[in-house]
Amino acid sequence: MKTSTKFRTLSSVLALALAACGGGGGSSTSSGGTSSPSGASTSSSSGAITAFGSVFVNGHEYATGGAQVVDDDTGASDARVSALEVGEVVDVDPASNSTPTAPVARLLHVHPLVRGDVDAWDGTANTLTVMGQTIKLDSATLFSDHRACVTATTNACTPIGGASGLTLTATSGGATTPGSYVSVDGYLFSSTSGSANIVATLVSIHDTPTGASGALYKVEGVVTAISATPGVTIGGLQVSLAGATCRAQGESAACASAFAVGDVVSAFSATAPSLPATSFNATVALKRDRLPVQTAGATVEFEGAVSSFTAASGTTAASFVVRGVDVTTAALAAGTSLPAVGDLVSIVGTVSSDGLSVAASSIRILRAARSVSYGFMGDVTAVAAGTAANTYTATVLGESVVVSAQTRLADRSTRQWFDDDPQANPFNISTFQTYLAASASQHVLVRAAKDSNGVLQALSVTIVPASTASEVAGPVDASPAPVAGTSTTPATFSIDGLPVSAAVSAILFRHHAGTSIAAGDEVLASGTYASGTLSVGPTPSFSNFVVDGGVPEEDDEPLL
Repeated sequence: MKTSTKFRTLSSVLALALAACGGGGGSSTSSGGTSSPSGASTSSSSGAITAFGSVFVNGHEYATGGAQVVDDDTGASDARVSALEVGEVVDVDPASNSTPTAPVARLLHVHPLVRGDVDAWDGTANTLTVMGQTIKLDSATLFSDHRACVTATTNACTPIGGASGLTLTATSGGATTPGSYVSVDGYLFSSTSGSANIVATLVSIHDTPTGASGALYKVEGVVTAISATPGVTIGGLQVSLAGATCRAQGESAACASAFAVGDVVSAFSATAPSLPATSFNATVALKRDRLPVQTAGATVEFEGAVSSFTAASGTTAASFVVRGVDVTTAALAAGTSLPAVGDLVSIVGTVSSDGLSVAASSIRILRAARSVSYGFMGDVTAVAAGTAANTYTATVLGESVVVSAQTRLADRSTRQWFDDDPQANPFNISTFQTYLAASASQHVLVRAAKDSNGVLQALSVTIVPASTASEVAGPVDASPAPVAGTSTTPATFSIDGLPVSAAVSAILFRHHAGTSIAAGDEVLASGTYASGTLSVGPTPSFSNFVVDGGVPEEDDEPLL
């Protein structure tokens, strides 16, 4: 694995947005279905939380007044809905009175895929390594810092807002220092060696745990090998089950025979593995279902990234794989646009007779794998109702960005934001305009991508503390052509039409033989925005700099 530190020096707020440029993003329009497919809200639904005020999942607003939150790892059901976060992946069981027009949740199941220490970050491929799993970060991945120092009155620390702020496992003089302890929500992607095992929707940073919970360290993924010890291989982690309690199909089972290659398994322990994590002694291992419901004939809705695609052949319709689930397309209307590998999609379909595959009745391509993505941080200067229902157009740094029910909305503007009840004062698509207008901070971080019509669609909008610093990240425009500066004249270039004027002394080149900014380079610029231009002064600082990451290398992994 590469160990590039290409973006290690960047602002933690927009570092991830730059690292994700060139991949991720797209529109939230439908392909072969509507934004709220008929019947979807009365079936089980699995996806990332996009907002609160109830809970928004897969474009539906589920009433949660009588809902319970169930931790699928510990079995606990005493958690509050208000303790959930935007970006967490939940499985929603509808209540008996749920309808397509008034969805109601009975149970919200939570189960992060990984808990453990960050061993590595590859800034070029934009991946983290935690518990032996390669975790892909994309332009919609959110970061949430829950460390005690973030809200401390003394010895306070700056919240970690991106991968660049994480501490990595380090070994020196025979002693190993663990990296940042994180919990990762997301979607299973690929079990193939060398590929990303998980696509992250939320990375939550916590202090190193000291409790006795049996699930402090966890890995969940597809089993690729079985050992006689007994044990299983999940991603790059060898999991020993010699001292574990194993369960399959809800029943206790002998660990030597409980699991097979291809099964999805969760393994836990209260004790951390030796670092960097390549082996793990589990105390509990559970076989997991790939779908939130596996009843033949049931309607199910789930979200994830396409890991493989098989084209139609003869009388056999095209199919693709999401979260390890085979999705067939024979029931879709003729002419329906089909996704490509890496696209993030939302599927509504019927569970097959074996309970393991789904016949799709609707496909929504939420983000195209190869869409160009951008990051903007600045004040919101205007919000207008969009042309479609439940959409708004927000203006940040002069850029117009469409916000929809698929946009992940979060307020991180206060020091103790996670103590607020998002149900009592919700920030969601229904309240978007009024909430922003009433917010003490109008400063936001927007991660966005262009759809097929060239319109910027917001993947996430996060309110951050008020600041005079503004930032933009993305590929440099070809027109107007970038102009190299001198010791007395600034360099000029634009990112999606936003002009940037930067003193050459504040420009850092992080690519091969870089001497000037060129069209197509991935650039992050931080400075002061006024009169339509982002200006970067001559003295580099945390809020005044330009980093040119160059164009993606040919051997770089495609960014989702």
